[in-house]
Amino acid sequence: MPRITISNQWLSQKTKDDQINELNSEVRCVLKPSPIHGIGVFAIRDIRKGERLYCTPNLIPKFYDIPFGSLSKLFPEVKELVLQRWASVVNGSVFQSPNDDAGLLFFMNHDSHNYNYDIISDTALRDIYNGEEITENYCFMENASKVYPSLCPILKTENQK
Repeated sequence: MPRITISNQWLSQKTKDDQINELNSEVRCVLKPSPIHGIGVFAIRDIRKGERLYCTPNLIPKFYDIPFGSLSKLFPEVKELVLQRWASVVNGSVFQSPNDDAGLLFFMNHDSHNYNYDIISDTALRDIYNGEEITENYCFMENASKVYPSLCPILKTENQK
């Protein structure tokens, strides 16, 4: 696999240690097969109510330049994600955060009763435990009933009857 190069404007300007700390702090979720539907987003550590999940992708890509030998400083689950998706890091390549390269938000499943994610603030609505699926309520989206009629029926008001 060739070494990946990118524009310096997308490369983190933080020190190597700060890049490692940022990844260890921000990478909190992973994609896995879901019992709800297809692929879902799952917590890889406990997440407290109100904490950010980093499921909303950055509009401007952020790349890290951490040498392969320093990846051992990453939490094991974060290191595994980096190596699964960016194997060329072994050759000195830069890599993107696992939060951004997979578009986690695009795989978020719906749960109308036990949802635990606020898409607006990208935060946990309640404590979420390691291994738990992260879900949102699709019906909160404006005009959701037009896209998800079976999930989000149109609620009639007294004036519409």
